[in-house]
Amino acid sequence: MDNRNRSNVLLVEILIAVLFFMLSATVVVQVFVTAHNLTAKAGVETRALAEAQNVAEALYAADDVDEALEALAFSCSHDVWTRAEDGYTLYVEGEETPTDAGALWRGSVRAFYSMRNVDQARQEDAELFSLPCARYRGGRP
Repeated sequence: MDNRNRSNVLLVEILIAVLFFMLSATVVVQVFVTAHNLTAKAGVETRALAEAQNVAEALYAADDVDEALEALAFSCSHDVWTRAEDGYTLYVEGEETPTDAGALWRGSVRAFYSMRNVDQARQEDAELFSLPCARYRGGRP
């Protein structure tokens, strides 16, 4: 009878050890999934920032803002230029203000993170950043 109690106690100890390792594995998997998601979002944010800087520099150097945005594959809708990329969307909006000596175009390049839920349906996008840009075009005297 003593051997039977010992084997029952051993079985309970093994079950407790397995339960402990299962709980530990669950926590470790959650940590790795969170780290993967953060890394993916950081990669998207880095690519979006680099592309937004390229767009802002192209707008600064352009003689015509609309032509430059068309050349960069943006599409216009309601005075907002949009280009969707993998994981983010860029929006460019601005306005030109005439002055006595020329014209000043002021605008911004904004990037939004394209969030998706479990069913891969698009959710509301979260803004990553807004990059101001300006272009002065002097008039002829």
